Amino acid sequence: MTTSRNPCFLALFSLPVLLSISCSQEMPVERTLRRLDLEYALDREGDFRVSVKLDDGRETIVGISPAVANEKIRVRSMWSVAGRIPGKLPDSLAENLLADVWESRIWGGWALAGITSDGRHVLVYITRIPASSSIRMFKEALMYTAETAINLREALSYLEEGV
Repeated sequence: MTTSRNPCFLALFSLPVLLSISCSQEMPVERTLRRLDLEYALDREGDFRVSVKLDDGRETIVGISPAVANEKIRVRSMWSVAGRIPGKLPDSLAENLLADVWESRIWGGWALAGITSDGRHVLVYITRIPASSSIRMFKEALMYTAETAINLREALSYLEEGV
């Protein structure tokens, strides 16, 4: 019997390959943020609040959950507030946001994150990436989340000014 057909021989050499595919390393959020030299704070829920400055000088805060959202898929969430809408989200805005996700959003989408103590709905852009993402992908997702939320925040402020 040749060694290439021996199941034990094949298992011995394919095990490291299978392990490297299925067992990727996840770097903790705090270590990733330190390696990227980004300022952050922890909120009372234990989420990271990262100060993000875009190349054009605009700034915002992006939240990052240290917990992995699902044990089977293992994704990490990051989000940024785009606006706080008084009362119910207008139907036209909701339709535009849904169309925006369908037409141009790859990594994330728009969501309502809750209601403030004064009754405003918190509109966020949320991105989910694999927990094992590279530092480069983590940073790109962070910047994408910040820029997307800032762009809508500015568009909403223009709408409010025009009313």
